[in-house]
Amino acid sequence: MDLVQTPIETYSLKGINVDVKRDDLVGDGVTFPRWSKIEGIRRILESDSIDKSKPLTHLSVYGSWTGWTLSQLCKEYGIEFISAYPNTDRFPKILLERVEGNGGKLHPMRPNMMAFMQNKLNTQAKENGWQQLPYAFNHPTYISYMGERMKEVLKENEYDNLVVSIGSGVTASGLIKEFLEYGDDWWKLDSESRKVYSITMSAFSSTKKILNENHAGDLKNVILEKSPYAFDDMMEDYEVPFDCNEFWDKKQWYWLEHNIETLKGKTLFWNIGGSYLKSINEKK
Repeated sequence: MDLVQTPIETYSLKGINVDVKRDDLVGDGVTFPRWSKIEGIRRILESDSIDKSKPLTHLSVYGSWTGWTLSQLCKEYGIEFISAYPNTDRFPKILLERVEGNGGKLHPMRPNMMAFMQNKLNTQAKENGWQQLPYAFNHPTYISYMGERMKEVLKENEYDNLVVSIGSGVTASGLIKEFLEYGDDWWKLDSESRKVYSITMSAFSSTKKILNENHAGDLKNVILEKSPYAFDDMMEDYEVPFDCNEFWDKKQWYWLEHNIETLKGKTLFWNIGGSYLKSINEKK
């Protein structure tokens, strides 16, 4: 299968050009959400890791498009899909409707911390004979796919800085690994090499754990910061010149606007997703 590629557009921040990888355009917002992860997930489903004759379950939490995405992909591959989710009024009903519209089954769960819900689902999956995908799609096939996407970009462009938001750190791992190691002199990483700048919405410890597990370059070249905004602060008074996700990418662009003058060289901003608010207010 050919790699899905999305356009790179150039925007100006304080008179400095920034290239933006528009991965919000991987999905069309109708059949799939506007999300970078879709084709990487597809690669996992096409791998030997998945038995298409067995039901597949996955936990989708508030802010996530996994239920929608997996229900559509499983429909395409003839896999029975069970979408687990926290049974709260906060969880958008339209996303549940999309799952059911794609033939998926809903599996409401008592709301709790995500780790507790995931552990509960793990137990239920074993009891019911359901297969599961790794947390946040942390699978070598997925990591490799995102790395290949970055490699294609670097064949045509040279960058000194990668700016990308981090949730779990899985998607960023594939991008960062390839960005920092691309070329024959990757082992010469030092203070003058490429740099990665990320706002993480997770704890530093868990973010670094995921990056290290996936050998995502040298962490001395990855500058992590916590967002000054809460995860569910949609920053509705702050405008971005392209469609981006309020939970992650919007906060990262805000950081870049306030730090662009400190970055040396040419910068690539990798936009992972489109607007969540739009996705839960748009009808099919």
